[in-house]
Amino acid sequence: MRRDRLIKKSISILSAAVVVSFAATASATVYPTDKRHLTGPLRICDQGSFFVGGVPKITQYANSVAPSSYQELIITQMYVQFQVPPNARRWPLIMVHGGGYSGSCLESTPDGREGWFSRSVRRGLATYVVDQAGRGRSGFDRSFINESIATGNLAGFPNLGNTSSSGIWTAWFGFIVPSGSDIITGTMIQRGDPGDPTCASDPFHCAHTVQVIPPVPHSVDPSIEARVGAIGPAANPANDTYLALEHYKYGVPNTNVTLPNSTCSTCNPPTINGADTWSGRDLATLVEGLKGAIVATHSQSGSVGHHMVRYLKEDDAAGKCGAPGACLAMLKGLITIDGVCSFANTGLTAADFANIPYLVFRGWYPSPISNGCDGTVAAIKAAGGTADFIKLDDPSFGTRFQGVTHMMMMSTKSLEVFDEILKWADKNIKNPPAGGSCEDGDD
Repeated sequence: MRRDRLIKKSISILSAAVVVSFAATASATVYPTDKRHLTGPLRICDQGSFFVGGVPKITQYANSVAPSSYQELIITQMYVQFQVPPNARRWPLIMVHGGGYSGSCLESTPDGREGWFSRSVRRGLATYVVDQAGRGRSGFDRSFINESIATGNLAGFPNLGNTSSSGIWTAWFGFIVPSGSDIITGTMIQRGDPGDPTCASDPFHCAHTVQVIPPVPHSVDPSIEARVGAIGPAANPANDTYLALEHYKYGVPNTNVTLPNSTCSTCNPPTINGADTWSGRDLATLVEGLKGAIVATHSQSGSVGHHMVRYLKEDDAAGKCGAPGACLAMLKGLITIDGVCSFANTGLTAADFANIPYLVFRGWYPSPISNGCDGTVAAIKAAGGTADFIKLDDPSFGTRFQGVTHMMMMSTKSLEVFDEILKWADKNIKNPPAGGSCEDGDD
């Protein structure tokens, strides 16, 4: 009884602390709709969502760690949302998020500005934004977790991790100094600020005159920043703002690890993870269903995009699209935004891209993710194809994109960055008006 009273008292104290936290910060809270997100009115003639792909799985662990009667689950499907502008161009744009995120990172920026999704529609492209298979609104295979627990076979238990808030910070935005410290003992600084440990060895990328990394107005949640009644050791107060960025809320667990792997005899290595297996397959299905599209991937999904090309080739070999090469011909362009470009990993060759315009795009801060892409671009050109590697730290841009990081679709320069991608697409991908109009509900 005494233990129960102590627990109740502790809960009461914790509840009071939470109330104090909300009360202390309510007046300072900035709500997302306090400002306008779009740069202007957005005209669309159709929008909606649907799923592509998906396979049935029969399991006794659909809803519990205790085995039950056999039930069916649908897994590996991909969620797709879309908007179509009036007088859209012939070929739509499909955008794919990277690891630890969902399609939400393409809809709006953390400080409440127009995202790449609406910008693309505004530029006359029917635009499709996906949540990778096994992640976000696409869902994941919960039975895999239930069965692992029930059988005690935890050796294959999935790591459902995502990068922590401070891990996101140190990966793309800044540093925790001094070396070896953490958010409790150290101080968070953004790239280019005094104390940036890379400045001595790389002064060119260290210096920047425009703040393109949060925090900026509306990008910080005051309720989190206040940290009133926080449980556990208090973080260094100097870090409160950086630990309260709205950006971190966009992160989702990489639950695609619950999906089955596959094998590819032409790939090196031949074992293909669940994300590349199923998101690659679903993307190929989407391209074929749309009867042609441009695809833009980011970071982790760079390999997904290349596996999509492999699946299109396999569909051609199976005669799925009729005329020889018709499936692959439906891919009108592949844009890899700071992602891997390996042909060996996906069983592809430069010749596969002889008729597919290919762009690699990288931010101001060089990322090791796209290392090796120079060779890929050169190989495609040697095979007679169109390929470019645009680097925002190229002297031709001057200081225009100083400070743009890997997460460029969520920075304060996001629209200017996206315009450079669209400029390349306009130049290198033939994309005439589709013809017709849906103003009056015409198909």
